[in-house]
Order: sequence, then C-alpha cells, then structure tokens
Amino acid sequence: MRAPICSTAVVSMLFICATNAACQRTAGPSPQSPTVTATGAGDLRTFELPSPILGETRRVHIALPASFANTSRERRYPVVVVVDGEALTSMLGTVTAHLSRHGQFPESIIVGIENTNRLRDLTPPGLSVSGSGLNEGGDRFIDFIERELLPHIDREFRGGAPRTFVGHSSGGILGTYLAATRSSFSAIVAIDTPMHLGDGWLFDKLMSRAATRGGPMRYVSLEARFGWTDQQWKTFSAVVPPSWKIFRQKLENESHESMTMLASYIGLREAFRDYSMQVAPVAPTTSILPYYEKVGESLGSPVMPPRRLLTNVVEDLIAEGRGAAARQAFNTLVAGYSAPVNAPALVAQISDVERRPPPTVTVESLLATPFSSADEARRFVGDWVGDHWMNPEEPRTGRQTLRIRIVGEKVVGETITRIPGGEEMAQQWTYFRVTPSGFTFGFMNGMRPRGMLIHEASVNGDEMTGTMNFGGIDFVMPDGTPPPPIYFAFKRVP
Repeated sequence: MRAPICSTAVVSMLFICATNAACQRTAGPSPQSPTVTATGAGDLRTFELPSPILGETRRVHIALPASFANTSRERRYPVVVVVDGEALTSMLGTVTAHLSRHGQFPESIIVGIENTNRLRDLTPPGLSVSGSGLNEGGDRFIDFIERELLPHIDREFRGGAPRTFVGHSSGGILGTYLAATRSSFSAIVAIDTPMHLGDGWLFDKLMSRAATRGGPMRYVSLEARFGWTDQQWKTFSAVVPPSWKIFRQKLENESHESMTMLASYIGLREAFRDYSMQVAPVAPTTSILPYYEKVGESLGSPVMPPRRLLTNVVEDLIAEGRGAAARQAFNTLVAGYSAPVNAPALVAQISDVERRPPPTVTVESLLATPFSSADEARRFVGDWVGDHWMNPEEPRTGRQTLRIRIVGEKVVGETITRIPGGEEMAQQWTYFRVTPSGFTFGFMNGMRPRGMLIHEASVNGDEMTGTMNFGGIDFVMPDGTPPPPIYFAFKRVP
C-alpha cells in the first residue's frame, strides 16, 4: 500500500518543500549559515572547500571523535557523511559520541555538508522531485563527495573506511541512489525516504544493484511518513546477497521533522549491530579480537574495536595468564585510543605474566572437555536442593536446585535459582566430569572476570558438599590475594 501523499502528481511534486524546512531555506544559495554548537559532539570545526566539480565553494562542518587529539597520525577513523549539514552535523555528532562511548559504533569523523541548492544536489538524474526536471545534479554532487571532499577529509583529518552516508528525506533519496549505483560507502542510513516517487524508480534501481552486487553493503530505512511498502521490502529482502545487511523500522509517534535524532541513533546502531560490544562474544577472551577482524571483513575495511571492550580484553587476558596476547591487545588499545591512565600498571602486569609458564588449564580447554558419559552420571540424576555461601553465618534458604538429566544418552545439567517473587533463573552447565569422590561441574561466569565457575562436589549418598572456584583464569582480589572459596551443600530430592 502506497503512502497517501502519492495519490496525485501535484502533491508528490510539493512534498519535500512542504515538509522539510531545510528545503525551504535552501532553494537558492544559503545567505548565512547558522552557528553549529557541539553539544556533546566533541571537537567540531568548519571549513570551506572550493569545488571545481560543482563550480562553487562548499561550507563543511566536521565533528571529530573523542580520541582524535591524542592518537598518532597513523590512526585513521571511519567517516560518516551527512547532508543538510547545517542542521544535522551537531546532532549526529552527539548521537555517534554516545554510541561510541558505549561500544555500539566505531569512533568516527562526522562530515556535514551545508546546502546551497538542495534540490539540484540531492536529486539523482532520472528522478523528478518537487517538480524538478529529470536531469538534476545528484551524480555531480556524489562526484564532489567521492573525488574532492573525502580525499580532503582523509588527507587533513585522518579519515578512512568504512564510510557511512546518512540522509533525511531528499538526503535519503540520494543515499539510496548511492547504494544502487556506487561502491564508495559501506553503509547507508536512509531516513523517511519517499520511495514512491517516479513509480518506484529508486526501488527498481536498488533491486537491480542487489541482484548483481556482491560487495559489502548495509542499508537501513527508518520511516515515519514516507518509506518502503511492505511488499517492496519483502521483494528486496529476497534478492539481497549474503554480503548485505538490511534493516527497516517504522517509528511510531514521530513526524517527518521530529524523527531525525531517533532515526540516526537507531540507524547507525543497526547498520553496525555486529560491531556492538553487546553483540560480540564475551568468552573465551581469545575469540573477541578475531571476531572484530571478521566484522571488518564484512564491512570491507578493518575497524578498531570499542575502547571499553579493548580495556576489558587486556585485563581479562592478564587474568588468564596470556601475556603475549595481553600485550598485543594493549598495543591495539594504545594505537586506537592512546594509553590509558593506568598504562604503567598494565604494562607491569603484562611483563609479570609473560615471565610465567603458559597456563595448563584454559577456558577454551574447559569448554572443549567432553561431558562424562550418561552411564557414569546416571547415579547422580535428579534434583538436588541447597545453597551457596561465602560466610558460614549466612542463612540457608534452599532457593537453588541442581538438576541433572539424561537426554538422548547425553548429560544435561543446570543450576536453577529462585529469586524473590517466585521467578526462576536457569544456568546451563558447560562442563561436567565424574570424579572418584563425586563430580565436577561448571559454567561461565556471567560477569567479568570471564572464567568458568568450577564446582568440585563430593557426594555421600543423598548429600553433596563442595567448593566453587574460578577455572581457566588466575584471578586475584585487588590486594593481590586469591578470592575466598564459595561453599555449597545440596540434598537430593526424594
């Protein structure tokens, strides 16, 4: 079902200037650019770039990432280009700074291009927008971005790949056209794009490209008033190659004008969903940096992992006794974000770990250990009710159950904890071995340090006792002492 606005040619000719203040301001040359305030966007600067391609000088705003001033000339940053830069640069800088701070988007340079003749620059040739002709300057404007603006950003501000394009309304038209015709951008965030114009002209262009292009592409459509029909999106989703990632969402209770900040946040988050430290693996620690190498491959360019995640990786590798890997991760952290304030202490810890023998038991080896057989475990099958405690004076509540089952001749174990209110939380075991005195079981710690919580249980009839310690890591308390053991006791349920 098409949006109501496309029911007449007159309305479709007028839609952008009727709904977008930026279009109203920039039908001709902009008389005076407003002051852009950073508002959390980091180091924000403005420059003018003469353009032989456009035959005019363009005013450009950039927001530099938080680490820019403290990193070396070798450190290059992804670039996010946004049109309607006089209105959207500061906002987008604030959004990306927040996402980057929380490990959901790579620190990037935001490049906002001010308008002079918006209709001319953002309209691809072959499409009529707001009553324009069919030979507007969208291709020439993209040439300016690719051949003049981006090389300048790379040269003067250490820009690099991957590159992302963000466009609202007519900017979404140009972004979708970019995805369909060029390969200079790895990700496109199209906000409230009028896909109905020209009887689906953009849809046809993108469908043709999706059917033939095998390189990386992330395309995100956020919609309030305009956008794709459900049938269009279904058809498009069926032909996109495996190297593409696509996402579409309708934003409720938003207007064409109000949606830009929320749409930018969701759009960038979803375009880089696999980059987020909320999605990346947490264990084993040695899998994390290789994971980000694969993220870079899917984007067509290496990416620097999030700062907070790199810090965690360094600390966790130290705890695991992996000195060489910890030093490599530390060097990556310094190259990407500069040395942390506790760098001397980290270097000393890494050097100390490097002098020790390599660990004989690792998280990987524990995870790879096969469970004991069903025949060996059969005498322990059932429910065992009891508690864990550190302080002997803690009250016994009986809120925990150890459940051991044989499913298809395989051992399945879980720890079930009842919390106030009656809700139950289950933790599946990832380690189980029968021992002469009973059995040992474990599962990964749900927080850092990312070791395995190993329970060594002694069984005497229907009673089980034992202690829990960290496995696969050399974890110590802040004062350098080992953590106190945690005790447990359970009784088999008749």
